[in-house]
Amino acid sequence: MSESAVEFSSSLWERRKIEAMSRIQQVALDLFDEHGYRNVTVDRVATAAGVSPSSIYRYFGTKEMLVLYDEADPRILEVIRTAGGAETIAPADLIAVTRLLVPVLIESLLTEESERRIRRRLQYVVTIPEIRDGQTRQMRELADQFRKLFAERSGRDPEDLTVGMAAATGVWGCVAALDHWAATGFARRLEDIYTEAVGSIVDAIEVMFR
Repeated sequence: MSESAVEFSSSLWERRKIEAMSRIQQVALDLFDEHGYRNVTVDRVATAAGVSPSSIYRYFGTKEMLVLYDEADPRILEVIRTAGGAETIAPADLIAVTRLLVPVLIESLLTEESERRIRRRLQYVVTIPEIRDGQTRQMRELADQFRKLFAERSGRDPEDLTVGMAAATGVWGCVAALDHWAATGFARRLEDIYTEAVGSIVDAIEVMFR
């Protein structure tokens, strides 16, 4: 299936926001690489990016998120939000559609440039404790979004234990894949690692809903 097979309903404003955040993140990473993460302030990033500090806080919330922001996260949520087309869909069918679409989405998003940027970001996650702590908060928030969305799409209670476990498995499984990539010196292509990881994650979630 080609990249064109995955369609997103993002508005023009949302696409422009993603483009702006990606550009600001690139500027921030360049500054962090040159001067050190702790030696660069949000004000300095804002000046270099040609935006106001308030815009950075509005987009990212914290300095840590300048490193941690990943434009793939909202797009994967969008795939799950629209998978199958119906308001509600049986868990087995939702899992089946997700199994088909997420690898296609990964392929479309992981360009050489995006993989290089993720590698740069991970080096800060590994070496800066506050960024690692920020990643933990970010993943907990993302798991909560997945939990609510999965419950909404499948017609289940958001407090259902299986729904919560499925969301956590998906999010933290991807974190484990990134940790593996970093620990092995980025030897393999991230697309291959993610594709393998997603297969294992979806298998595990499928067992939960049997």
